Amino acid sequence: MKSSKSAIRAQVLAWRRGLSTNEWSARSRSICTRLLELDQLKSAHTVHAYWPLTAKKEVDIRPLIRSLSLQNIRVYLPVVEGNELLHGLYTSSEDFKLNSFGGFEPLPDPAFAPENVDCILVPSLAVDLAGNRLGYGKGFYDRFLTESTALKIAPIFSNQLVQGIPNEPHDVPVDILVTELDVYTANRM
Repeated sequence: MKSSKSAIRAQVLAWRRGLSTNEWSARSRSICTRLLELDQLKSAHTVHAYWPLTAKKEVDIRPLIRSLSLQNIRVYLPVVEGNELLHGLYTSSEDFKLNSFGGFEPLPDPAFAPENVDCILVPSLAVDLAGNRLGYGKGFYDRFLTESTALKIAPIFSNQLVQGIPNEPHDVPVDILVTELDVYTANRM
């Protein structure tokens, strides 16, 4: 029997709150290492990532973002304005502003084109092996993911890999899941 989205969200958020800072950091570093080993990221020219909400212990991919940027890979980050998800080019976290969710983001870049993105790192609360993902419930990413044919990658802690996430027609699955333990290709059969 599938759990409800709200039950899965509550369970995962409670688990992440219980992570020690050391464990959160160590697991995040392992995920970043696995991400950097992905051929799809190595060959990318443009990546859309996210700046983690550290207070919510999202997978900390900041070192990955910096590394990609140093390799001259263009990295875009989400910019939330009202109910709209815009996108800004990462140049330095010193240029960020605080958003309404308590996260940091760059200024929007009107030149952003979803069709030019090679890979999207999708923040997720939980993902199942079919690639169905669960976010915070606002639908920002589902709307964005429909605009791009880019490879969709979910960096998650192994404890966020769950069975049978309820999905709806507007939900967009991810293609690859990367945990601190392994890399999974979504099985959509």
